[in-house]
Amino acid sequence: MNLKQFDGLCVRIIDIHGDIIDGICSYNNADYDEHEFGRYEESLEIVSYLFYRSDIQSVESLENHTGPYGKFLDPYGKLEEMAARDGIDSITDFLFCDDNEHVMRMLNCLDRYLDPYFGYDFPCRAETLDALEELCRTSDDNDIIDEAQRLIELWK
Repeated sequence: MNLKQFDGLCVRIIDIHGDIIDGICSYNNADYDEHEFGRYEESLEIVSYLFYRSDIQSVESLENHTGPYGKFLDPYGKLEEMAARDGIDSITDFLFCDDNEHVMRMLNCLDRYLDPYFGYDFPCRAETLDALEELCRTSDDNDIIDEAQRLIELWK
């Protein structure tokens, strides 16, 4: 499997546990990963999550997919759910990343987690609302600003 061919592309990764992860990835060679993360193995990085070669069962490009969520098949996925459960640091990694698609996917995920009817006691609700307010001040994407403002108004 040539991981380097997926650098900068929207991909679907299936890991060795069968988890499905969609995202825009960057390729890290083994030397970089050893220097930055202490593990000598190439990987694909999506936002702040690393997927090492030995943990990947398969990877495919979603670049040619077009649908209601662009190249993505769903409004958000397992990666955004993991970030929401991991807490405010992971949430802000997504909200302030360079890929607007990932920002919007995190906003879609937060819509679910901030919903009091969902029944999940979201532990970092106040910090997340603060991050959404900052996102409104700093983003230059009107769709992102509109969605963040909608969430703030609904759940403040």
